[in-house]
Amino acid sequence: MAESPTSGALLARYHPLPRGPRVCLRLVRRRDLAAIADLYARQGIRVPELSLARLVSFDLLTRLVLCATALIDGRETVLGVAAIELDRPTEPTLVVVDEAQTDGLAELLSGALVAHATAIRSAA
Repeated sequence: MAESPTSGALLARYHPLPRGPRVCLRLVRRRDLAAIADLYARQGIRVPELSLARLVSFDLLTRLVLCATALIDGRETVLGVAAIELDRPTEPTLVVVDEAQTDGLAELLSGALVAHATAIRSAA
């Protein structure tokens, strides 16, 4: 990927991945709860509903949570979700991706999170 991972440069744009499909990175929304629960279920990960609710209801002053979506069978599908604590902007605290759908998504999400979190911290 030849793009510079500056703050926001990777968000709200479509990114081709080695094994497809193209994904869009964006902030998680509360309405993504069911789609994220479906992602966890597809990966065989059991997670309490309260943990999912906290994931989609994060405080932008302390945490950043992104998801990767793609059009699969004509509907927006969450293929990945990742989070980073802004007081530790060098490594994501959560990365869950649907490896059956694509390759390289974990790296894309992690890179976008670190770049965005670092930019937020340096601007503060």
